[in-house]
Amino acid sequence: MPKITTQAGKKIDRSNKLVRTLRNHDYLILLLPALILYTGFVIFPFINTIRFSFYEWPGVGPMTWRGLGNYRDILFGILSDIFWRAFGHNIYYFLLSSVLQTLLGLFFALVLSSNIKGTNVFKTIYFIPNVLAIVAVGFLWNLLLNPQWGMVNKLLVSLGLESWAKPWLGDPKLAFPTVILVAVWRGLGFYILVYLAGITGIPSDLVEAAQIDGASTVDILRYVYLPLLLPTFLTLITLNFIWSFEAFDMIFVMQGAMAGPNYATDVLGTFFYRVTFGGMGASKSGMGLGAAVTTLMLIVILPVSLIQVKLRDRFSSEF
Repeated sequence: MPKITTQAGKKIDRSNKLVRTLRNHDYLILLLPALILYTGFVIFPFINTIRFSFYEWPGVGPMTWRGLGNYRDILFGILSDIFWRAFGHNIYYFLLSSVLQTLLGLFFALVLSSNIKGTNVFKTIYFIPNVLAIVAVGFLWNLLLNPQWGMVNKLLVSLGLESWAKPWLGDPKLAFPTVILVAVWRGLGFYILVYLAGITGIPSDLVEAAQIDGASTVDILRYVYLPLLLPTFLTLITLNFIWSFEAFDMIFVMQGAMAGPNYATDVLGTFFYRVTFGGMGASKSGMGLGAAVTTLMLIVILPVSLIQVKLRDRFSSEF
């Protein structure tokens, strides 16, 4: 007899298929709360930011369509000089902080990975600044670097180095490197920790084999440690590139939104703050301009980060 399928039977079959599908993908139910939060607090604001960048909008009220007008003002118009100067400062921030943090982090990690007595104490000491609030660190170093009664200049004077005592945060040539050094001091513990994790993951058999073959300490460092730590190095460089273009907190705490003296410490973060909220010397402001600045930052950060990740994966597969 031919099988007769009723409408109710079709509904039951569809319900059973739906139940089986849900059971096979029950992990989606666990991901749903996180997905909702991520969509609401990351994806939706991200899309809205790009949308706002094409409008002139003070933050409340109607929005006026500008097309690429905001980008034209930032890249080639009334705000271009300040934007490109801030962009150059971000590049300088990345280069200087990368050299200092990656090299010093590797050096201290190699020292701490040896069997020197008291290494656990030093690991804690080096990592403590990393857990301190940026506001506290900036305020502390503002006091230490005060040109009149700060401890840094007083220490230099007591050592007979009066000529080295400077207005560290008041000299346009010294202010930005000084702020970067403070940021490096605070973040160095993270780099040491990551390098230590990479060194711990290197098989001891390789080091022992190199020693048996007569390799010196320098040879082991050059031909064993450095090649195997290259993916770790590229990961840290990628993170530092992203963080360098997000730099704002330390500069804002130590030098304010004006990023003085005379915009010597101005970066895209402080530039964004001024053009978004207005005042503070901004020749033009608005939420649309601020959204355009952040979109331009994304255009710079995203492709460079993807290239660095590809390089890291390539070297990881080779080793």
